[in-house]
Amino acid sequence: MAINEIYPGYIGLATVDGQRVRCNDFNVNPVQEPLFYDHTIGLRDSIPETIFEGKSDAGELNPQKIIWRPSVKIYQGSISYPLTDELGADPLFALARTGDDFNMTFVYTCNKIARQFTGCKVNSYTFSITAGDFATVQADIMALRMEDVGGSTDYTKEEKIVTWDDVEISGSFGSIPIQSFSVTINNNCMPIYTAGVNVSKELNPGKIRVGMQQVTGTISFYNKGLSLSFMESIIGPTSIEVKTSDGFEMEINCIFRPQERTASVSPIISALPFVGVDKALG
Repeated sequence: MAINEIYPGYIGLATVDGQRVRCNDFNVNPVQEPLFYDHTIGLRDSIPETIFEGKSDAGELNPQKIIWRPSVKIYQGSISYPLTDELGADPLFALARTGDDFNMTFVYTCNKIARQFTGCKVNSYTFSITAGDFATVQADIMALRMEDVGGSTDYTKEEKIVTWDDVEISGSFGSIPIQSFSVTINNNCMPIYTAGVNVSKELNPGKIRVGMQQVTGTISFYNKGLSLSFMESIIGPTSIEVKTSDGFEMEINCIFRPQERTASVSPIISALPFVGVDKALG
């Protein structure tokens, strides 16, 4: 058999609100399930009597699931990527912070197969970094529409990944030896479906509504030379600032939860969780 066309594979290139992002993973897809009316499904008893405890039928198959309807549709899934010097101010962080709409295109293979997503919102966003590693972003995206389009893969610009030494984390906790940092923004987005707007019978949502924004995170640090109760002196709202040498900035207004304490034969690492308050993202 002759193979006339070979698909070279995953390219991992997204355009988010006009800015190009090289992805580790992209899995935003349409979600829609057929719905059936249970009282019309019937039975599927096809066990012949020759089989142990068979019910003496001839093995005919009864018809099933005759009455059905399509469910409403949503486009949703995840995207992840490392921060790079070309991104600077991460586009998805700005969109997660404000809850604004944006459009996104993703190129799936090297032969210009792509999909375009419109009316997108960031449902959740996580920024994390660990000592000795690089800064990563993972987000959950919702979209109103999706269509197949032609995509360009002509993007060969070199980019430097933002590593641990490029990130500065500061706040009222002073200069503690931080081992890792993670913060999650949850916008609690909800698709809204209404009658009279889906005249094309696509069953897409009419709007995606942003709910109450929640910000949570954790600072993990080495305990050597530190009092295990030093963080308990921080009472009331405070702020955490995250900056990179490449232009990414995040200010978090928060309160600290009670400090977790552990003991083991491995390096003693304490987790200090925090919760955003007021306008959590300054």
